[in-house]
Amino acid sequence: MAESLDPSICRLRLRRALREARVAKGLSQKDVAEAQDWSVSKLLRIEGGAVGVSTTDLRALLDMYQIRDPHQVGELTRWAQIARKSPLSRHRDVLSSEMLTYLNYEGSASVVRQWEPLFVPGLLQTEAYAQAVIETLAPPGTSRRIMDRQIEARLARQELLRQPEAPEMFFIVDESALRRRVGPGDTMIAQLAYLREQAELPQITIQILPFEVGVHRNMRSPFVILEFREANVEALLFVENPRGYILDRDDGEELALYLSGFWDLEGLALPAEETGAVIGRIIGDLGGQAARAA
Repeated sequence: MAESLDPSICRLRLRRALREARVAKGLSQKDVAEAQDWSVSKLLRIEGGAVGVSTTDLRALLDMYQIRDPHQVGELTRWAQIARKSPLSRHRDVLSSEMLTYLNYEGSASVVRQWEPLFVPGLLQTEAYAQAVIETLAPPGTSRRIMDRQIEARLARQELLRQPEAPEMFFIVDESALRRRVGPGDTMIAQLAYLREQAELPQITIQILPFEVGVHRNMRSPFVILEFREANVEALLFVENPRGYILDRDDGEELALYLSGFWDLEGLALPAEETGAVIGRIIGDLGGQAARAA
């Protein structure tokens, strides 16, 4: 029976194989782009996993890298064909290529580790909270249709939580993200109540980093580390940059640095057993503020 392969894992394997083959030949990305009459950005997107690679382009690369073994060529071609079958491609019109890349890998992960200092993590957002965030952060002039499609994409992403083999998920959320009001009326209170429910699920661990910790060395942009079940598939690091895009990096030293930072945050955060009680207190505080403001 043929091995059943995940599109994201195929893309991950293919991008690494192509990059390793280029490096083995002593070629820079600029060398390859010029030889193929491509833009450098095209090769960067292929090696970064942001786009699939056509059969024609793959053949050109394999010929340039002198990869002619029939078995290897067949395997790489198969990976390229499967990699183009993205389950979230229907949202390509409203998601950046970087975000789409991240979501595809997230859907294939066996472990998700996320540090979020600003918002409730996207996987754990209610529809009302997601709508408020997307509408507030949308660039001026963004159409209602695009915002509605982005909300739809965020909710579709959460199907991952309901899959039979959902990944183990470890979230560390700054207290400020839970106390900052988002949306009208009881949007934030409903979001916190939902977050408390999700914290009870066996595959989800949520820890809160309290204000009392003060300044710490991991006060940086949100980041996610994804791990995979497949052999020979290394973990991936995704860091949000100032423009809001999600960039994928698989540099071993950088990954180790962020993973160490995540362990530090786990030690500073409140135990997961206290999460429900802490969220309950925050709900009470927000409810009291609303009553006083009425």
